[in-house]
Amino acid sequence: MTEILSIEKEYDKSFARAKEVLSSGGVLIYPTDTVYGIGGDARNSEVVERVKRIKGKESSAFSVLLGGMGMVKEYAEVEGKALGAVMEAFPGATTLILKAKNELPVVKEGKIGVRIPEHIFMRKLSLELNMPIITTSANKSGGKAPVSVSEIDNEIIEKVDLVLDGGETLHRMSSTVLDVEEKKVKRVGVGEIIF
Repeated sequence: MTEILSIEKEYDKSFARAKEVLSSGGVLIYPTDTVYGIGGDARNSEVVERVKRIKGKESSAFSVLLGGMGMVKEYAEVEGKALGAVMEAFPGATTLILKAKNELPVVKEGKIGVRIPEHIFMRKLSLELNMPIITTSANKSGGKAPVSVSEIDNEIIEKVDLVLDGGETLHRMSSTVLDVEEKKVKRVGVGEIIF
């Protein structure tokens, strides 16, 4: 049975276990400011494939959760209009699709979706591990994005190594997704549309 830990009641244990799972190529379910996410090390193609299978998703293009601006600059081209968009959107409930700097298994057509959430726990994890963490909603592809652990399908919970319960999410809605290069809104969510 998959281990479920309450961040509120067992903060230190939750953080330590999440670090262990992510460092060893595992997959976890975690809260963000928008919805619950499922993910692992975005640099590891086996982890990317596993998340893809759990979700029943055809494409292996996933957005990544990053701990801070330095990490955004490490994985995406952040100059000109992209820099303005990043400064305005982060941290927040918006995902920006930018030109990728590195060939990660989550990159599609030279682009990467990046996000710095308003959720300090996950940002701290990403920073401490210096890891881009796959961030995709913890539901089957096309299903409703969960805003609490109770809304997550048992079939998904059983396929991950750890579930972090952070209670109901702040915004209770998916992030807005913006393609900065194309100036296109890919998904209207809770985050600001900045162009």
